[in-house]
Amino acid sequence: MKNSIFLGTGNTGKLKEIQFYLSYFHIFQGFKTITPSNFKHLSDPIENGTTFEENAKLKSKFFFETTNILSLSDDSGFIVNKLDGYPGIKTARVAKDLGSEQKVIDSIFSKFAYESCLEATFHCAIALIGERENLICSGKVNGSIIPIPKGNKGFGYDPYFIPENNFKTFAEMEIEEKMLISHRFDAFKVLANQIL
Repeated sequence: MKNSIFLGTGNTGKLKEIQFYLSYFHIFQGFKTITPSNFKHLSDPIENGTTFEENAKLKSKFFFETTNILSLSDDSGFIVNKLDGYPGIKTARVAKDLGSEQKVIDSIFSKFAYESCLEATFHCAIALIGERENLICSGKVNGSIIPIPKGNKGFGYDPYFIPENNFKTFAEMEIEEKMLISHRFDAFKVLANQIL
């Protein structure tokens, strides 16, 4: 569909952030946004990449080939510096397998009994795939995770992550405050610079 963009996520929190960044960076203004919820029988892409960038591209490529609509997808998660890439690209899957984000955090801190926080990095990769478009952009933010959630804004691991040079978790911040320093902000900034 001309002047349409498919946003490849069923995660409500992530979808709101993507829509915020499209507006904030004035990209795809006037485009109709379409999501998986607009389709009755749209299957999920297979995410078997080894990096955030590979998985973002796999998702966007799948959605473009399935819908023939310019597609933008994101793959994101966090890495604990002392855990050699964990949970990384499996961030969402680990939470699903263990039952909640809190159980993932509990599992991580059980390995470090005397630590009150652990250095971690949040990563985001976004891929834009269309007939002529083939862009992959990345962003990250350094900080620490904590064992007990703080704040009730945001989604996912936001209550557990304190970005560098800050005293509040993402979930304690006002929405726009978080949005302008996050890993997703960095990735969309790169994207905007490439397409504007």
